[in-house]
Amino acid sequence: MTETRSVRHSFLTNNGLRLHLLEYGGSGRPIVCLHGVTGHAWVWHDVAPDLATVGRVVSLDMRGFGDSQWPAGGEYRTEDHAGDLAATIDALGADRVDLAGSSWGALVALAYAAGNPERVNRLAVVDMQPSFTQSETDLFPRPRSFATDEEARASERQANPNAPEDMIEIMAAMGTRPGLDGQLFRKHDPVFFERWPFRSDDRWEELRSLRLPVLMVHGEQSFVQAEVMERMAKETGAGRLVHIQNSGHVVPVEQPTELAKVLVDFFGGED
Repeated sequence: MTETRSVRHSFLTNNGLRLHLLEYGGSGRPIVCLHGVTGHAWVWHDVAPDLATVGRVVSLDMRGFGDSQWPAGGEYRTEDHAGDLAATIDALGADRVDLAGSSWGALVALAYAAGNPERVNRLAVVDMQPSFTQSETDLFPRPRSFATDEEARASERQANPNAPEDMIEIMAAMGTRPGLDGQLFRKHDPVFFERWPFRSDDRWEELRSLRLPVLMVHGEQSFVQAEVMERMAKETGAGRLVHIQNSGHVVPVEQPTELAKVLVDFFGGED
C-alpha cells in the first residue's frame, strides 16, 4: 500500500484558471517549489519534510499539470506560469518568498525572480539551463497511458532509475488518473506529448540581472551539461553550484534526501 505524507490541499484562481497547491507544513517564510514538464507537485514529497524545518513549504501544480486546470487556449509560455506563480505568492500573503524550481519550474522561478526582485529572497535552480538547441517539438517518446499501476511504476522507474521506491510509487499514483477502457492516463495536458514551450526560451539576460543569492543544483547523470550550469553560477555573481551524485535530471525524485540537505543549508542561511 502506498501512503503519502500529510499534506493540505489548497486551490486558487488566476485569470479564471483554477490552480492546485500542496502545503507540506513548516512555518516562516514560504518556500515555493515548482516541478518540471514530466512532473507535478508531488515530486517534492520526500524533500519537503526536511525543507519544512526552515520555512513553510508549498508546491504548485503548474497549469496543465496534476490537479490544476488546463487553459483552453494552450497558454503555456514560461511567462504564463510565472503569472500563476505571482498569484500564488499573493495568495500566500507573504511579502517575500524563497523559490525552488526543478527543470521547467526553475525557468518559471527565474522569470518571476527577474521581474519581481523585491519579492524573492533566495532562488534555487535545480538542473536546468536558460536556453536550448532543441526545438519545442524535438521530444523523446513517452507512453500516454498504462493498463496497470505496475506499468505506470515501471515507466517511472525507467525515467528515474536512482529514485527510492516510495517516490516511484508516489510519482506513478499521483501522476496518473483512471480513464476510458480502464487505462491510467498521465495527469497533464496531452499537448506536452507534442510540444515543450520552454524550448524557445532564452533567459541568460534574466539570469545575469539577478541580485540575490542563487544556488545551482546539477544531477551528475543528467543530460543538462555541467559546463552550462557552471557558467550559470559564474554569471549570477552571487551563485554557487552543487553536484548531486547518482542523480539524473529530476533530482527531487531521484535523490530527495541529498537535495534536501543542500536546500536546507541554502534557505536556512542568514539573509
